[in-house]
Amino acid sequence: MRAALLLPLTLLIAACDRAPTVNFQDASITPPDDPNELPDGPGRDVVLENCTACHSPSTMLQQPKVSREKWESIIGKMRKLYKAPVDDAAAAQVVDYMVAIQSDVSHEAPR
Repeated sequence: MRAALLLPLTLLIAACDRAPTVNFQDASITPPDDPNELPDGPGRDVVLENCTACHSPSTMLQQPKVSREKWESIIGKMRKLYKAPVDDAAAAQVVDYMVAIQSDVSHEAPR
């Protein structure tokens, strides 16, 4: 039994010595410009500071209109599941802002 394992093990060790070298390099991306701006309102700066690293204004403006409770749930998910570094005070302001802009139909993004 030992002899049967010795040859495959020897071949495996030899193959590891000839494994290709992998070099990792830093890469950067430049996201496309977003033609939409978030509308003015209380909490806009907090949203820009906390949300636009991952979400474009166009994406935020195209979200379906949902209740305050749903926005609280969405922001909570971003914080818990995706580890978004948004503190409690900022999270409340983000919710207030999203509810407010969805209540004002003049701020809807073009489709």
